Amino acid sequence: MVSSENPKRDEYIAGLRELADWLEQNPKTSVPSYGEILLPLMANEAVVAHAAAAGLEVRYDSKGNASAVAKLGAVTYRAYGYADWDQHYAQHQEQRARDWADKNDMVIQPREGGAR
Repeated sequence: MVSSENPKRDEYIAGLRELADWLEQNPKTSVPSYGEILLPLMANEAVVAHAAAAGLEVRYDSKGNASAVAKLGAVTYRAYGYADWDQHYAQHQEQRARDWADKNDMVIQPREGGAR
């Protein structure tokens, strides 16, 4: 094992090796039909830097969000970010609140004098 100056990274890699060994030693253990390791980097710029360091291609979706993918056998290692993380997070939180309200037969309304 090559040791880096990042002990948490070294620990993660060691854990992946232990998982692979354990799965190999326990052939009756089920595994997912696909495997995806997600690396949320929040901002597109971080994805671009990660991709450059790893020799990966950056792709953008229709909303301008970036991702870089390494396909390793049946496992996909996907780094991703957003064109505007703050906007994405705010929209996500709002949708969660609206979903909760719908599930509980409620409606979210703006406060009196609110912007909406």
